[in-house]
Order: sequence, then structure tokens, then C-alpha cells
Amino acid sequence: MLESLHVRNYVLIDSLDLDFSDGFTVITGETGSGKSIILGALSLLLGQKADKEAVRKGSEMAEVSGTFSIGSSEVLSWCNDHEIEVEDNTLVLRRVIRSNGRSTYSVNGTALNRSEGEELGMLLVDVSSQHAHQSLMKNDVLRKVLDEASSSLEALDSYRASYKELMETEDKLKQTKELMERSSEEADYMKYCLSELENADLKVGEEEELKEKLSLQASSEYIAENLSSAQDELKSAQSSLSEALSYIRKAEKKDPSLLQYSERLESQSIETEDIFESIRDYLSSMSFSETEIEMMNQRISLIQRMKRRFGGSVEAAIEQRENFREKLELISDSSDVISSLEKKMDKLSKEVEDKAQKLTSLRKKGATAFSKHIEEKLHRLGMEASVFTISVTPLSSPGPYGKDKIEYLISANKGEKTSLIQETSSGGELSRLMLAMKTSMEGSGSVDTMLFDEVDAGIGGRVATCVAKELRQLSQSKQVITITHLSQIASKADRHYKVYKYEEKGRTISHIKLLDGEERVRELARILSGDESEISLEHARKMLEDRE
Repeated sequence: MLESLHVRNYVLIDSLDLDFSDGFTVITGETGSGKSIILGALSLLLGQKADKEAVRKGSEMAEVSGTFSIGSSEVLSWCNDHEIEVEDNTLVLRRVIRSNGRSTYSVNGTALNRSEGEELGMLLVDVSSQHAHQSLMKNDVLRKVLDEASSSLEALDSYRASYKELMETEDKLKQTKELMERSSEEADYMKYCLSELENADLKVGEEEELKEKLSLQASSEYIAENLSSAQDELKSAQSSLSEALSYIRKAEKKDPSLLQYSERLESQSIETEDIFESIRDYLSSMSFSETEIEMMNQRISLIQRMKRRFGGSVEAAIEQRENFREKLELISDSSDVISSLEKKMDKLSKEVEDKAQKLTSLRKKGATAFSKHIEEKLHRLGMEASVFTISVTPLSSPGPYGKDKIEYLISANKGEKTSLIQETSSGGELSRLMLAMKTSMEGSGSVDTMLFDEVDAGIGGRVATCVAKELRQLSQSKQVITITHLSQIASKADRHYKVYKYEEKGRTISHIKLLDGEERVRELARILSGDESEISLEHARKMLEDRE
């Protein structure tokens, strides 16, 4: 659930620290006070798009952070997949928007992109707003709601795995058949190319090695000439060193302290002789024949020709060689492969059909119970004459989500025929329908926090009281946060926040505070009648006393 929200330099908010708890929380305030700003700040944490205009005037950046406690295995699995470390089942989401329009998003210090943040946001908070109501118009959303309500998600996952394998096998079979059709003319060409590549026997780094040898050969005469001169000098030096050593040894007989010089000179003489022999060996190894040079040039030309024809590099040519081998093997075995794939297709098709029927059965059973439950909720929410059904009818062929066409049908008024909710429902009816769905799915799903904005659109009086009761009931199993204009809803909450604006140093600031005691009574009175008359205050106290 959402534990805290911290906002800095966002629109009219200078600095805001807001703590949440489980149960039912409402946020109220006069029109224009900044309720939508707080919702916007929270939406940034849930991956919504950022606008540089949201940065408070005069600030370098806006910052929003929120702390969530999590227990959902789905959220933990998502974090694990994205290499996010989770300690004490806590997530800290942080969004920064800079005045130049750039924004960053992180979870427990790990940077994510916005789309990843949106994925996580959907697992953390279920948002119901005027915009979210429009999601009811999308067939994918309606299907997902029914699958959750009918406990068919596991069956759907099993079906989708088989369907995916069927589609992959079908695609592979199609490719194999297409390859076989053009194999006669392509096979000869591939065999010719493969033969060339195999004969070339390309090796990575060989061309560079050959060029280095040729470069050395080009300088061999110059190298040999200088090394021969060096040999002559070394030979002369050896003779001089030997003669000098004999003189020192004679002197050493009279003065033993000269031993150190004879030893050093002897060592130098041995080193000089070793260098002389090493140069002699090097010169003897410099034997490049014209034939050998020609063979190296021909080999380089062959390597370069293979590179030009097969990808531009030795690595690409080697990869192309392996591709030719694989394709030729596939062509030679294509009849067996096609037969095997066709048998696999038959098996998978039956498997998909069986799993689709199981999924349909679960959906139909769930649709009956779920639609009945929703209809009962709608009656309690002031739509007494409404009729609600979920239609599950067969499609001509299986698709990614089964073999069912799922439609939500409603008749809001007595005597009218049921029609698709996309064609008939008003904004107020959609608000109540969404609330009925959410409360009918109470306890199911992995999202722990439910946020309702404008759930009170187009309702009042007794209906508003019914909506309030449903929200309070939902808060027994979920964290419920509601932005509302209605006293009936506000009075049922466990915690009540008020958003307000004030001026400071010539600037407008939006803020929020937790109401308690008489402050909450006065806010309810304001919502009731726009003033704090004795009658409205008394009515507000009574509503709070009766909120259970």
C-alpha cells in the first residue's frame, strides 16, 4: 500500500509530506484548491508523462517520491525481473522533472524508463478516474476484468503458452515450406558458395598476420644489411674485449683487488658473444622465396574476395558459411521436418482447442456469477431498474486470449433492451459501473491500493450514500483513497485530508492537512452547505457519528 508521498516544487506545491494508512482515506477541498495537483504528483510516480510546465516557477526541478509497502508476489517478481533490490518489502519510487523538460525515474535507486514505471504503477495502484472510466470501453480491459473475476487467469496463462507455441510452429512450418519451394535453384547456389568458403578455410586474424610477414619481407634487405654491419662490429668488439681481459688478468696477479674488473669484463664478453649468435640466427631465418611471397599475396587476395562477397569481414563470411550449411541440411531434411512440424501442429491445435474450451467454461461460469453480483451492486448504487449481463460467445478461430467474444451489456432503465456499455452508459453510470466492478472483485487481484477520483460524478443524495458504503466496504480489504466533493463519502472515511491554498510573499501555495475533531466537522459542514451554520455543523457531527 501507499505509505507516504513527498512533493517538492510541483505546480503550486512548494513542499508537501503526506502520510497514508490502510483503510479509507478521503481528500476534499474547494474547486481549484489543488486536489488534481496532488493526484497529478502521484500519477508521476505511476509512470505518467511529465511536463516541464509542472516545475514550480523559479525552481530548477520538481521532485516527487513515494514509499510503498508491498506483499504481492507479482510486484516482487516484477522487481526481480528488473534487478531491483527489495528490502523489508519496501519500494521507494522517485521522479524528478527538470525545467528543461528532462525527467528521471528510479525505484530503490535503480533507474527505469517511463514505460517500465507505468508497468510497475499498474501493479501498485488501481486508478479510477474520468480518464480511467474510458478504459471500460476497451475490449481487452473487459476481458481482463472477467478473467480476474472468474479466476481463469491460470487457465489463460496455460492457453497462451500453448497458443504461442502453436503460432511459432505454424510460422516455422510456413518458412520451411517456402524454403523447400525455392530450394532447387537456391540449393545449387548455396552449395557453390559453401564449397568456396570451405575451400577458403578462413581464419580470423590470418590476413593481418600475412600482411605483417609481407611488410617484414619488404624491409628484409635493409634489416639484413644493418644486422651484417652489426655482426662485424660485434666480432671486432669480441676480439678487443678478449685482449683487454688478458691484460687485466696479468695485472690481477700483482693486485688481487682487480679481480672484480676481470669478472665484469668476462661477463660482458659472454653477453656480446650471445648477441652475436642471436643476430646470426635471425639472419639465417630470413629466407623468403619469391614463390612464398606470391602464395601469401594470393592468399590475401582470396581472403579479401571472400570478405567482399560474404558480408565485409572474415567473421561475417564464416557466419555465412555456417548459415549455408544449416540451410542445406534443412533442405535435405525438409520432408522429414515438414512431416514432423505438421504432426506437432495437429497436436498443438487440439491442445489449444481443449484449453480454449476450458477457458470458455470458466469464463461463462464466472460471467454468470460476476454479472449477477454487479447487477446487485448497481441496484444498491441507485440504478434499481438496471439489468447487467456479460456475454461470452464463440469466435470463429482461436486468438491470443482464447476463442471468446466478451461483451458487457447493460440496460439502465426499465423496459429498454440491453446494449453494449460503450454505446449506452453516461459518465455517471460508468462511474457507478466501475465502482460496482471494483467492489464485486473485493479481495481479488494483487493491487493493494485503490484510488478513486470523480467517482461521485453525476450522483448525489441516497445514491451518494450507497457509493460511500461501497467504498467503505472495499476499504476492509484494500487501501482506498478517494478525492470527492460529497459529504456522504467524506464522512465515511477513516482519515480526512483537506487541500487548501494560501498566499505567501506574493505567491500562491497549495497545501494539504489532516483534519481531526472540529476541523473535520467544519469541512464537512462546508461541503454540505457552503457555510458553517449551526445546522450544517450539527448535521456534520451526526454524519461522523453514524459513519459505521
